[in-house]
Amino acid sequence: MSWILTVVLLAGSGYCLTGAITQGTATRRAAAGEGRPGTFVAENRRCSKSCSWYGTFTADGEGRIDDREIELRGGDEDSIEAGQRVRVLNVGPFVQARGGPPEWGSTIANSMGTFVLAVLGLAGLAGSLARRSRSRRSVV
Repeated sequence: MSWILTVVLLAGSGYCLTGAITQGTATRRAAAGEGRPGTFVAENRRCSKSCSWYGTFTADGEGRIDDREIELRGGDEDSIEAGQRVRVLNVGPFVQARGGPPEWGSTIANSMGTFVLAVLGLAGLAGSLARRSRSRRSVV
C-alpha cells in the first residue's frame, strides 16, 4: 500500500472521528432534552436511504432566523408538510423535535468508519514499515 493511500485512510479516519464526536455529542444532548428551544419551519424534504426535512430554526424570543438549511431529527417525517412549524431544540448540527426519539445512526456510522479506516490505514503503515525494514536489511 502506498504512503499516499495510507495518509488518506488515516485522514479519513480522523474526519470520521470528528463526525462521530460532533454527532454523538449533539444526539446525547437531544436525548437529555438539552438545547436551545425554538421553532423549526419545514422547507424541503430530501431523501436517499431515508428522508429528512430541512428548514429554518428560530430561537424562542429572538424573532429572527438563526439557522437555515438545518436538519430536523426525531420528527415523524411522513406527517410533516412544507411550511409546518415544529417545536424543537437546537443541539448544534441539527434540531431535535420535542419529545422525538434521538437518532444515533450518524454517530454509529461515523464510529464504524473511524474504526475501519484506522485499521486499514495502520495496516498499510505497518506493511510499509516492514517492507522498508526488509529492503534496508537486504542492502547491508
